[in-house]
Formats: sequence, structure tokens, C-alpha cells
Amino acid sequence: MRIRKARIEDESRVIRLLKELLVAGGEVNDDWKDEAQMFRRVVENPELGTILIAEENGDVAGVTTLSYPVAIRCNGLYACIEENIVDGRFRGKGVGTKLLEAVMAEATARGCDEIQVNAPSEMGYPLYMRHGFKDKGKKHIKAKLPQ
Repeated sequence: MRIRKARIEDESRVIRLLKELLVAGGEVNDDWKDEAQMFRRVVENPELGTILIAEENGDVAGVTTLSYPVAIRCNGLYACIEENIVDGRFRGKGVGTKLLEAVMAEATARGCDEIQVNAPSEMGYPLYMRHGFKDKGKKHIKAKLPQ
């Protein structure tokens, strides 16, 4: 299993996983052009965020995206996990853990004071809790990052 930053050529595989997440969550979207365009913007402009991919034997096993908002209450820059998706074929194999550890390291390297998740999925919630996230109510969890 290898974790790496997404490249432009990963677009179709990442969008496929995003469709899996959104359709399972009840969101229906017929046109994925805006999402594909945003994927390219983030890959080409790392200040907007980070997209990390878990790759196994050439397959994209999972993807996690981060954004980097700024807030006074968070001591400046913090990270927010926007999407965290593991392909169904790879669930239960530690992919989510490896991706989460990698995004936490990425956020720490960027100087973020904390990392947050808004509305974590039922499936993802236990993973976050095992990695030190705290439930802050109203579907909001976060964890302090090492300085």
C-alpha cells in the first residue's frame, strides 16, 4: 500500500470514488464536470488543499481530501477533512487508517494546529475516534495536532 499526492491523471478514478460516496449518501448528481474541475484546481494549486491517494497494485484503494481554512479560534491555519473514501473492495484492510495518518502528518507539516471533520459518516466515525478525535457535537469532530 502506497500513499501519495494525487496527480491530474488520477481524476477519473477519484471522481469514481466520490460518486460512490455521494450516491450512497443520497446525493444525486448527473453532471460531474464541476467536481472534476475542482479536483484539477486543487491538484494544480496545493495552497487550496491536499488530495492523498492510497494505491494498491495500481488500483486507487482510497482517497482523502483536505482543505486549509484559517480561524482565530484555531490559532490560525487548520485542516478540514472534506472527503474520506475507501473503495468497498479495500475496506477492512487498514486503508482508512493509513490515509488518516498521512493526512494528519500532512496537516502537521503545513503548520496546522488541529484537524476537523464535519458530518463524519457512521463508518468513518470509529476510525476518527481511534485516532484521537473528540466529538464536539452537532456532527463535528476534531483533534489537536502535534506542534
